[in-house]
Amino acid sequence: MFDELLNSSRVALHRIDTYLSLPENRLARAALTRLDTARSPQLSGSITVLSGPAGTGKSLLTQTTIAELTRRQPQCRFAYTSVQDLCERMLLATEHQMLAEFLEQCRTLEVLVCEDLDWLEQEPSFQSGFLMLVETLEEELTQILITSRKSVGEMDPLDQRLVSRCHGGLCVKLPPLSFESRVRLLQHWFQEFRLPILKPFAASAQFLAEQLPVAPHQLRQVVVDLAQLQTSHPSPIDVKYLEQWLTRQTRTPRLSFASIVDQVAEAFGVAADEIRSRSRQHGLAVPRQCAMWLARELTGRPLEQIGHYFDRSHTTVSHSLSKLNELLPLAPSLRQQVQKLRQQLKELPREDCA
Repeated sequence: MFDELLNSSRVALHRIDTYLSLPENRLARAALTRLDTARSPQLSGSITVLSGPAGTGKSLLTQTTIAELTRRQPQCRFAYTSVQDLCERMLLATEHQMLAEFLEQCRTLEVLVCEDLDWLEQEPSFQSGFLMLVETLEEELTQILITSRKSVGEMDPLDQRLVSRCHGGLCVKLPPLSFESRVRLLQHWFQEFRLPILKPFAASAQFLAEQLPVAPHQLRQVVVDLAQLQTSHPSPIDVKYLEQWLTRQTRTPRLSFASIVDQVAEAFGVAADEIRSRSRQHGLAVPRQCAMWLARELTGRPLEQIGHYFDRSHTTVSHSLSKLNELLPLAPSLRQQVQKLRQQLKELPREDCA
């Protein structure tokens, strides 16, 4: 079980998007250098909490930091996971009477990265177990990096002992990006995806930044959509082109695999292309399962067709549906979220999902 955690952590770092330093993330970037001093008794607390709204780049920053750390220290023993995944592993270990062994193995970690602390707000029964793990690792001076959409003090209910532990470390917020940073980010992605942008180059980025006041991961999805369109309908891109394209995009959406993925991605604060990607990031597993489940539930399409859209085998799709069906009765907040998405999507007119 612990070895599986280590293996999945390494896999999560295999493919990381290019990181762009911006004024809004420089403080957080500097704060994460604490991870370089794992097990140092000089640090005031071994916990670092990185908070910020969905799509502000928390995951990318943590992944980049860990990837750089392991390049400098190849022997560094680390785990990269989500709070939900970690709590579920502890629950499984408890059921198999292996919790003490699992915690003892966790003591060997130099760095632990846990994404999405705010999940505990929805599942308070897991808080005591997570706190026990944090206390165990603090005894070993393991560096613990926690991300969350909310700051620790904003979460309710959250065990005050866990709040105190987090406040005893370093808490850093990632603020929303300014207009100028959004323009820089778009220009960066234009180049990364090699879009044929006409001069003046900045005009197209400024236009999209003005027209789409959305989170960075949603802006990136816009660039991904433009890049995909270029493969079938290549054309130079300027402001006029983008105006016409956005007009077509804002027409009434229809029920399709694409609209299902888009709404699931928005609800979970991830990028739509990540849900369809081969990435094995822990934070993508549940959104991907939900998207597949809704695709099957609302369209009735064969598993093979759903699998083709998600670049998975029909066996993988079947397994994902089974896992979500097992999880929903045990997770009331997730069940409500899925039912809300199902109701919203049912109201859309249907289209061919092929």
